[in-house]
Amino acid sequence: MTQIDDFLDGEKMVGGLKLRPLTFGSKAACDQMGLTMFTSGETPTDQIEVERQLVAFAWMHTEPLPKVIAALRHGTAEASAFEFGFTVDLGDAKALTAEIERIAAASVRNSVDVEPRPGSSRDDAPGN
Repeated sequence: MTQIDDFLDGEKMVGGLKLRPLTFGSKAACDQMGLTMFTSGETPTDQIEVERQLVAFAWMHTEPLPKVIAALRHGTAEASAFEFGFTVDLGDAKALTAEIERIAAASVRNSVDVEPRPGSSRDDAPGN
């Protein structure tokens, strides 16, 4: 079993937080929120941006799913994640950072790029 399989098997306690598993939906939310650590494997050079991404990821995998989805739909996800950051104990930061960095690396390793068939375009895709 690979490391990402551990996270996909179910909820996981990291520090004082219970994280839901990584899903296609949460990966899409990472794209929406610009969490490059989880979408492209690019770690920002700015420490404040790294912390923003870590807290946002923890928020989306800790808070009740209906609340997360509503915030994403209504454009309040950034503010909700920022607010959530005030509840994360600094004592949990090291464990949370290590786990989220491991998940980010596994997510990038296991991502799938869909290439169009030779001679086709996006306009040929079903539903277009």
